[in-house]
Amino acid sequence: MEIKKGIVKSVQANGNLKLQHGIFYKFEIEIGEDVGEYLSKSEDGGNKNFPVGQEKEYQLTENNFGKRIKPHFQQKSFTPRQAFGENPDRQRMIVKQSSLKVASDLCIANKKTDLNSVFNMADQIVSWVMEDKPIENREIRTGIETKSMTRTQAKKDIANEMENFAEQSGQTMYPEDLPF
Repeated sequence: MEIKKGIVKSVQANGNLKLQHGIFYKFEIEIGEDVGEYLSKSEDGGNKNFPVGQEKEYQLTENNFGKRIKPHFQQKSFTPRQAFGENPDRQRMIVKQSSLKVASDLCIANKKTDLNSVFNMADQIVSWVMEDKPIENREIRTGIETKSMTRTQAKKDIANEMENFAEQSGQTMYPEDLPF
């Protein structure tokens, strides 16, 4: 499939055809050194896709019915949006939502089902996930008890609580039979 480039010299309506997918309008297109037939679903498709006097890219094919001309459209390059990774408020909201689920599971496992316990545990998990710098002697509200501890100790306590929860639910914290 060769892509050519040429200046559109003329566009002439040449009737229509009723085909399997509806009515198609025929145009005789003269572009560059080529002349061929173009089929369009719209009545102004020939003039819209091949404006006279403008340079256009096109494909020329030949079959039993003659030469066919089709416009060649440049594909736009895809650039992913960067907005998701750049918005810290959005990231914090996502962490808060997932932490709330984990906190509710942990509190249920520890038979602490009041909302205050769940929210306090979720706050602790969010702080642990979102803060990169070490926190020394910070008061941690676990929902079970309030105590002063280092970040390292808080991580160990959360890991222990998660491990206890996994065991109580008949699972293991580090499964060896993952399906992937």
